Amino acid sequence: DNTHQTRTQAPCSHSPDTIILQIRLNIPLVRTLTSYRPSSNIHQYHQINQTMCQPQPIPCVTIKTNARLRRSRQWKDQSENQQSNVTMAPKMSDQTNNTPKKKNSRRKRRPTKKEQRQRLRSNSCDVSTTSTQPLSSDESTSTPIVKKTSKKTTSTPRRKRSKKSKSSRPKVVSIPAAELTEEEKAKYVALDAEMVGIGPGGFQSRLARVSVVNWDGVTIYDTHVQVVEKVTDYRTFVSGITEEDLTSDDAVTFDEAQTKVAELLEDKILVGHGLKNDFKVLGISHPWYATRDTAKYEPFMKTLDAPIFSDPSHPNGTTLVAKKLKVLAKDKLGMIIQEEGKPHSPVEDAVAALELYKKHRGKWEKAVEWKMERTMAITQRAQ
Repeated sequence: DNTHQTRTQAPCSHSPDTIILQIRLNIPLVRTLTSYRPSSNIHQYHQINQTMCQPQPIPCVTIKTNARLRRSRQWKDQSENQQSNVTMAPKMSDQTNNTPKKKNSRRKRRPTKKEQRQRLRSNSCDVSTTSTQPLSSDESTSTPIVKKTSKKTTSTPRRKRSKKSKSSRPKVVSIPAAELTEEEKAKYVALDAEMVGIGPGGFQSRLARVSVVNWDGVTIYDTHVQVVEKVTDYRTFVSGITEEDLTSDDAVTFDEAQTKVAELLEDKILVGHGLKNDFKVLGISHPWYATRDTAKYEPFMKTLDAPIFSDPSHPNGTTLVAKKLKVLAKDKLGMIIQEEGKPHSPVEDAVAALELYKKHRGKWEKAVEWKMERTMAITQRAQ
């Protein structure tokens, strides 16, 4: 009876239900009954079975207990390490004194721009003080002067990107002209004319002098021209023309000058500055593809920051204006012409315009060829 009661109160630990429960809860299984075989004494067998089938205590496997265990182990390890370090400290100090120190392999921080400027200033101050310090007589005679050079910094300052200013203009690329034959040189002439004023205020211009030079700058034609109308402004301070020049025997009529200039320009490439005004007073015309005007060549022109007219098609920086021949000759050639207080010379102006064309002939001719191809394509489409 007693054995029956113990079995009912505490189920056997070797039953299937208890084994599954023990496996799920990770409880170690108790030794099996196979090792205990029934003996002749049944009462002794029941006592053994009763002790084995009693419920085993389930250990607490929670997060808190595990954390406590870890902390206690860490604390023990730390205390042991501290004790070992205290005992090993004098031995390590002796070893460190004998062994060389390891270099710090960590990369140094790059100095800022402010720090770089301060270093440069300090170096420049050191150089100036050492170089300007006066020497005694003994030092000056015996020892040579040694200038202190600034040490190179470990990191060089970054190069600043050059920002294009709004006022910067495109530079003209000069292409050296190839050697021309005598036949090719004969195709080029340069022209310049001087005018006087007629009418009220002298605002209307009339031809007073015309000059033509060849490729080599030799004067082909240079003459004064008679003016039929009454001249109200000779413009002597600019043109250098006086009344005696126009009334002299060397002066020719306007028709003679016009025909002679037209003959010289036939089948020629004409070079000049502001040829529109010269054509107007001469009463002649010339093909655009055979005209090289330094006042209309875009690389020689300047842009205005503000448009002349309030036209939306010409915003700021797109309006091109011609430069004076005097400025171009000085900037591009280093020639000084049209000096203040002296009258202009048409021969000198024609030579200056021709020299400008010679210097930039290669690029100029390529631009003219491109324009001619475009016009040919447009005319063919129109047909």
